[in-house]
Amino acid sequence: MSESSYCEKCGEALSVNRNYCSNCSHDLNDEKQSNVGTSTLLTNLNELENESISEVEKNEALLSAFVGEEKQSYYLRKWKNDNRRSFNWAAFFGSFFWLGYRKMYKVICSILLLFIVFDLVILLTGIDGTVLNNSIAIGLAVVLGAGGNSMYKSFAQQEIEKLKTVYSDDQLLEKVSLRGGGSWNGVWISLLLVISYAVVMTAVETLIFT
Repeated sequence: MSESSYCEKCGEALSVNRNYCSNCSHDLNDEKQSNVGTSTLLTNLNELENESISEVEKNEALLSAFVGEEKQSYYLRKWKNDNRRSFNWAAFFGSFFWLGYRKMYKVICSILLLFIVFDLVILLTGIDGTVLNNSIAIGLAVVLGAGGNSMYKSFAQQEIEKLKTVYSDDQLLEKVSLRGGGSWNGVWISLLLVISYAVVMTAVETLIFT
């Protein structure tokens, strides 16, 4: 390990030949294994156009390309261990914005449609929706945090399968990389969708009570 290495968990600068981080006690052996696995996948990506790797390795390589290099090691490690038991803090705190960043726009629209239904029920029944709305917001954050990794894996697999039906192997890797990854434009799209939802509900409430 070089002197310029940093702890993946807390960002502390690491000394040479240390097996744990002196700041947060993070086990660096797990990090090394993750980096080795990522390097192997990157090598497989270069071989994707050949038939020298198995179907399982090819699918892992495509998932790796879909996630993007920046968060590749994080998601592949979570998915390999058990994504159902992992917690995604970015999804918990970011909710719609995390979904947008990961280009899951259909999920955003589905959630907002459910919000509209709940809001209409509240408006038409005349109940106080403050507690209910707060509970729904907290519940959404918890669901995305607890299930975000699994949700993102399912989304990635579905998108990859769609691309497989359209493109040949020599084009697939490039198309998967373009379809996946993070997108700051997606964050702005998610913000626009949330604002549109708020505008629609304001207009509906005005019509009902005027």
